Amino acid sequence: MRIPRSKKFLVLLAVLTVAGIAAAIAIPAVISRSVISDGTTLHYRFERTVAVDFDSGWHIHPGIVFVQVEEGSLQITQGNCTPKTVGPGETYIEVPYKPIRAVARGRAVWTTSLFINGPDALLIPAPSPCPAAATR
Repeated sequence: MRIPRSKKFLVLLAVLTVAGIAAAIAIPAVISRSVISDGTTLHYRFERTVAVDFDSGWHIHPGIVFVQVEEGSLQITQGNCTPKTVGPGETYIEVPYKPIRAVARGRAVWTTSLFINGPDALLIPAPSPCPAAATR
């Protein structure tokens, strides 16, 4: 009777060892991390904008920006050349350092929350990353 129990123990030990090794290999690791801004150099700004037929032009924000639409809608283009419609009650989170453009046809009201590295400009003009046909 002792022999089968010890075989079960050895099998269990082998299974646990293999599972532990697999878990150690499968866990991803952070390869690199850069602090762009911390609490001592962070500049924040909150803006409420009311506009009619607005076009921000292409620009970059050197930090994270949240856009919350209250009325109307914004066509926001970032990352690819296909605009995303953001309507009332919706929020768009901009990717820092990536060109972006926001367009409102008619009246729109939105709040912009900017969190930028202290010495950097809030907005930096940028060329369009899209082919001419996609920016109309």
